[in-house]
Amino acid sequence: MAPEVPSWRRARFAVGLLCGCLLPFLLGEFCVRLRPPEDLQPFLGDEIERAGIYQLDPVLRVAYRSAADFQPAEAPKLADIEPLNPPEPTWLFFGNSFARGLSASVRPRLPSHRVIFFRESKDELHLRVAQFRLALEHGLKPERAFFTLIPSEVATYAKFPLDRAHVNRLGALCKRHRDPGGPFGTLLDRSWLARMVWIRSRLNYADPTFAPSRITERIPLPTVDDFRKLFTALGQLSRQYQVPVTVVVLPERRQILGTSNYALQSTLLELAKTAGVDAFDPRAAFLAYSDKRAMYIPDWHYSPVGDGILLDALLAHLKQNTPSIAEGGPSR
Repeated sequence: MAPEVPSWRRARFAVGLLCGCLLPFLLGEFCVRLRPPEDLQPFLGDEIERAGIYQLDPVLRVAYRSAADFQPAEAPKLADIEPLNPPEPTWLFFGNSFARGLSASVRPRLPSHRVIFFRESKDELHLRVAQFRLALEHGLKPERAFFTLIPSEVATYAKFPLDRAHVNRLGALCKRHRDPGGPFGTLLDRSWLARMVWIRSRLNYADPTFAPSRITERIPLPTVDDFRKLFTALGQLSRQYQVPVTVVVLPERRQILGTSNYALQSTLLELAKTAGVDAFDPRAAFLAYSDKRAMYIPDWHYSPVGDGILLDALLAHLKQNTPSIAEGGPSR
């Protein structure tokens, strides 16, 4: 019969086990608080000193405090746009690198137009709408504004819905983590280390079962609601300032190469139509081109061929309603 282990030894073992678990956790917590990782910082809100140029907005969640504060990464400051409204028509482009490519291809094709591309680092559609509103309030009167959307940008809202966007007391952009409730939710409120692990997992998504790569085939209902709100805000700005808006819903390469469907485009086009916003889906032009891979460069951005196809299709779309915009028509 094995001798009975003294109670003091059992207690010492328990204390040792507890310390062995707690010490690495406390060390990790100390390191994270000493130097918070960049991807954690937006989820810390007012717990750290991060300053920015934003303020809360009841519709877009985020707005700019003033035109003077707005310093885009790839555009002139609003105060530096001179003249503000020249005789030639102005086109504004909002979006990521695909919008940059589209705006660059417009310039030589329509030399009679002034083309301005706006982009802020890591911006999303609600921020682009806020930029557009700020430009209009500043007095800029473009002939038309264009907003490009790619599927991965829509997927961002499926992971982090619009109501997760936040601004801290110092004006920095923040996001709220998903609160699981219960004791673990309390732990996330108190531990930066636990929060870092949480936000780096899919469990922090609005729907942990959601696969971002399938956004072209299934759009979560909360994401549909978010884009309904954003397109409605765009439509209201368009009507208020009498500036036509076109949303260009770009296909993903999997869609063009035939490995995904177009549920995403169909949904977004219907939402835009309901909001009174012009929307353009260039899929037909891309699908009609025989050499699909020639439309892309190795990193899957559009090649000059792809940009040309997109621009031709867009100008043809605009010409149906406003012939003077695409004067001369496509000329590839």
